[in-house]
Amino acid sequence: MESGRNLTIGCLMLIILGAAISQPLSWCDPELCPDNTAHIACNNNGEFHETCSPDATMVDLKPYRNLIVEEHNKRRNFIASGSLPGYYPATRMATMVWDDELEYLATLNLKTCYLEHDDCHNSYRFRNLGQNLCGVDRRRNWPLNVTNLVEQSMGLWFGEHKLIDSSYITDFKLTRNLEKYGHFVETVLDRNTHVGCAMMRFTNPQYPFLYIYNTACNYASVYAIGVPVYNAGEPASECRSGSNPKYPALCSIKEEYNPNHNLY
Repeated sequence: MESGRNLTIGCLMLIILGAAISQPLSWCDPELCPDNTAHIACNNNGEFHETCSPDATMVDLKPYRNLIVEEHNKRRNFIASGSLPGYYPATRMATMVWDDELEYLATLNLKTCYLEHDDCHNSYRFRNLGQNLCGVDRRRNWPLNVTNLVEQSMGLWFGEHKLIDSSYITDFKLTRNLEKYGHFVETVLDRNTHVGCAMMRFTNPQYPFLYIYNTACNYASVYAIGVPVYNAGEPASECRSGSNPKYPALCSIKEEYNPNHNLY
């Protein structure tokens, strides 16, 4: 009788567990966001905000996903190899890959037509998403050159390395000038395994002769106070899956990381 009772309890536990697992995932789940903040995707229909310019449109980045990933990885490999003056090499920096979910969340940010970081854009996989934003302009009569726009945005973000030094890498510090160096730190955070970006174009009525191009990139993780941006040492020496043949100072794409540094 006792074994039958245990079997009944076991079955009941499985049923309860199955019911919990079957609950639908929701962007409105309060577990995704800090208290008193709303998720960018919660009850969001994916349309441009009503305050956007009438000519606001998304730029198709599908043909440029590899370019965006390469622009990140070549810079990550550059610093991880010890080639950036003033910065130590990295022992275990991830190779970035594209992520559609991060791209979707970046798109929602841009469709607010307000170049500002979201209050919350975390996901079930990535509980501490990072985000870089950039806005540049071009003459309306110039042909669209997405490659140039991506390269300029990446150059602006990575170029912030001149404003800080390696002490911010070994023990990340938060100052009032974060907006002047945070983009660079985000691009070289070792546990940033995934990236997804979006780009939109619109006209500001005050400058009718220009197109404004806003770019948003979301990342698997974000820097944290007192946590190393990456561990310094022999390039790729701590990669458990070996290094990347194309980017020898980075770990292979099979390397496993924990992007949710504050949960474990």
